[in-house]
Amino acid sequence: MKTFITNNLLKFTFVTIILTILFRIVLSTSITNKMTLAVILCSIVYGILMWSNGKYFGRKEYEYLPIYDIGFRFHLFTFLAHNLVSVLWFVFAFESKYENIKVIYITALIWSVFLIIHLIYYLSVRKSSIKNLDKENLFE
Repeated sequence: MKTFITNNLLKFTFVTIILTILFRIVLSTSITNKMTLAVILCSIVYGILMWSNGKYFGRKEYEYLPIYDIGFRFHLFTFLAHNLVSVLWFVFAFESKYENIKVIYITALIWSVFLIIHLIYYLSVRKSSIKNLDKENLFE
């Protein structure tokens, strides 16, 4: 794929960073105040907003670049943005006194396994990923 980073992917990543910062603020505040229900609700709302973010920009990306890339680029950039914000959250000491950075590392480790599986699948189907385009007329 010649176009790996597109405007829609960059906009998606920017929104992802903003949502993750807001998530970290609410999560750390909820943990500090020992508000279990708020932690759960914060996580659910973050998940719904991230899904909506991916759905919106994924649709716009498909309209711009009609290929079937199984969302790997969006998955990779979500992984990078979420984990970068989470690690920097601890670097700048914004975390709750009850939070431990090991949770971030374990989450990133588990997530990276799924990302590698996604990469392997992406590489295996990328040659046949041109969708709704006539392959005979593609290079004319």
